[in-house]
Amino acid sequence: MSRLKTVGCDLLAGFGVARAFRRLNRRKCLVLMYHGVTEEAFDPPVWTQLPRARFRTQLEFLRRHYRVLTLSEFVGCLSSPESFPERTALVTFDDGLANNHRVAFPVLKDLQVPATVFLTTDLIGTDRILWVDELMVLLVAASDEQIPLPWPDLDGAVTPTRAEIGDTYWRLVERLKRTGAVGREAYLSDLRDRIPVGVSRLRNDCSMLSWAQVDEMCRSGLVEVGVHTASHRILSLLENAEWDREILAPREQLSSRLGREVSSFAFPNGIPGTDYRREHVDYLKRCGYRVAFSTESCLFDPAMDDPYQIGRIATGDDFTSHDAFFELSTSGFMRSVPRLGVNRQTRPNA
Repeated sequence: MSRLKTVGCDLLAGFGVARAFRRLNRRKCLVLMYHGVTEEAFDPPVWTQLPRARFRTQLEFLRRHYRVLTLSEFVGCLSSPESFPERTALVTFDDGLANNHRVAFPVLKDLQVPATVFLTTDLIGTDRILWVDELMVLLVAASDEQIPLPWPDLDGAVTPTRAEIGDTYWRLVERLKRTGAVGREAYLSDLRDRIPVGVSRLRNDCSMLSWAQVDEMCRSGLVEVGVHTASHRILSLLENAEWDREILAPREQLSSRLGREVSSFAFPNGIPGTDYRREHVDYLKRCGYRVAFSTESCLFDPAMDDPYQIGRIATGDDFTSHDAFFELSTSGFMRSVPRLGVNRQTRPNA
């Protein structure tokens, strides 16, 4: 975060702008989007992995200023939008990383804050990891060892410095997520051959939840789960014949396993009109889903907004978790002044 932007956010928050916007938007619901929570910060930072101390600070902020709902409470209020209490919030996690249980869950229990975890069901209980997480680890190792990286569609290679890793990572993610599974895996396989990375480094921070961990969190009453597709594929890139497997089957699997209806969905990557279309929303309804969450950076107005395209405020290990920025973005202020904030869709995972 630039010094100028930091100072600007600090001044605005100090003058009570966030407080005023929380009051103005008190009938709207704040939905937060997390991914992983780690014991210590990464160096360089990994946006999807928020350090535990910062995560705890944000939850304490929520407890002071909002009524944090369970997913069931949130869905129950949708049938009668006027029944939504003022200043409500919902905490969500995408993907189903194991550190949701190991690191985040103890904080949730200590502060008694409910949360929802959207599971990539094919990966739960396996030793597989999401390619976006593996890519970051490979890039850090390449920078440390000064190993040139092949660049898609270019004759040549790049060797990012530590300072350049973040930008290089997001450019590669955006390129590879549109490449298709076969092309992406071929590129990653080439990186694995070039860049030696210890298995333990990947497994410690990028592994997925086990079913036992999912069951334990659900039994606590604090955590509910939803669907993040079967294999984390972007819906707009699917063939129609693949919809059942990626969207319907995970809902049926989770509902059967947990013994209760699972009816919430989070779109992978989640940009409206780009990563999913109207026909995907209509299909979710036919499958029996009752709510779905995008990555559009906005508050949710239960009286006006589509419950199948609920926006979320993203926070990760970058300027989005700076105290003043976080206070302003969660109040809805950044939506009103986008030039000071970020794009409408902030740092999605793949």
